[in-house]
Amino acid sequence: MDNSEAIDALIELGLSTYEARVFTALIELGEGTAREVAKTSDVPRPQVYTTAKELQSRGFISVQQANPQVFQPISLSEVESQLSREFASKRDTAFDRLKTLERQTAPAAEQSEDVWTITGTPAIIGRASQLIDEAEARVIYGAENLAQPDAELQRTIRSCCSRDVSVHLLRDSGQEISDQWQEIDCVSTVSIPPQQSKGDHAVRLLLVDSDSFLLSVRSNRSAPEIAIWSANTTFAEAFSQLLTSSLPVAE
Repeated sequence: MDNSEAIDALIELGLSTYEARVFTALIELGEGTAREVAKTSDVPRPQVYTTAKELQSRGFISVQQANPQVFQPISLSEVESQLSREFASKRDTAFDRLKTLERQTAPAAEQSEDVWTITGTPAIIGRASQLIDEAEARVIYGAENLAQPDAELQRTIRSCCSRDVSVHLLRDSGQEISDQWQEIDCVSTVSIPPQQSKGDHAVRLLLVDSDSFLLSVRSNRSAPEIAIWSANTTFAEAFSQLLTSSLPVAE
């Protein structure tokens, strides 16, 4: 049986070439001496001993202290669990370091521009949620689809209640709205007069306090959602004041 695919897969999962070959050989043999493993795996016999120690340290094989030594793989389910734990640990370490780097560099980078552009609904909802998380007094939110609210956005808006942040939900005349919005204590619905209704291309509008905003559009139904946003800038403050002045929302 060709075991090259199994060996390649183990290498992709982080094993060295020799580790993958020796472990695959032991799975085939059930157990074996260095001589038997070397013959099956095409790994030089001296390297089998070294590789076996590495596999043992990772918890992939057990070693019988006989003469000669006998190597035996542990159960595949345990190896799978071990690899999953190793992957999760490496993933967590990598992203913890990336997040630390992001915190160190993002403020300096974001000071270089006042207005940012992002594309794609998931990214836009993520950014909107971050802006709402930073709200201290008021959030104004409107969207073309209020009948099927995004779960992440709703969780973020719901958290405003515990911070005494008022949330005004903009609703066009006749626009369908989910009851889930009404279940959030700090959310109040504001009806928009027809002459102030969102344009054909507008998807969502978010105003946070008096100095942050996000506005997204879509050129047609099949096109991706595109947004501009700005936070804690003079431009955002001026833009927010301009929009707020045209909305039936009390300061």
